[in-house]
Amino acid sequence: MKKTFISFIFFLLFTSHSYACALLQVPIGTPVSVAKQTFDFLDSYNSQIYGKDISARFSNYAIDYCENSSLENADLEVIVYDSKIAGINLISSDNDFKKEIYEFTKYNITDPGEEFNNENYLGFKDISIGGLVIFYTRLEARDEIVEVLEITNKQMSDYTIGEEVIDVTG
Repeated sequence: MKKTFISFIFFLLFTSHSYACALLQVPIGTPVSVAKQTFDFLDSYNSQIYGKDISARFSNYAIDYCENSSLENADLEVIVYDSKIAGINLISSDNDFKKEIYEFTKYNITDPGEEFNNENYLGFKDISIGGLVIFYTRLEARDEIVEVLEITNKQMSDYTIGEEVIDVTG
């Protein structure tokens, strides 16, 4: 019952701001068979290849799954573990658009904090909601500012990082 209530609150929070943003409409833990209705690139997922030892990370253009957003230069990562969505990440490293993920996060999830309004500020913020584990991060890598939004839950978070996560090419 508690899980259903949290899912309902999550649905209300995100659908009020993101009608055309499909990437926020797929809950963590959703079976791939359901999620591929939204993320068509998941058609290539094969549970027999990955099993329960490996998570598969699929990448695509974020704008294709969030029309009318500020994500024109962002990448979408969908991580699958044991035939379920384990994580959804947004990543942007274009120096011409330093606050792309910040703006998206601020208007579609919650404000990560005024300090991130400064495009040169580096750091991370835990903006978790209910059962979701959500982190907004801005870091510097190879002289570029990289923004990352990571969405998972406590049950799946261990399967979204580490050596057991492999990139899948379509």
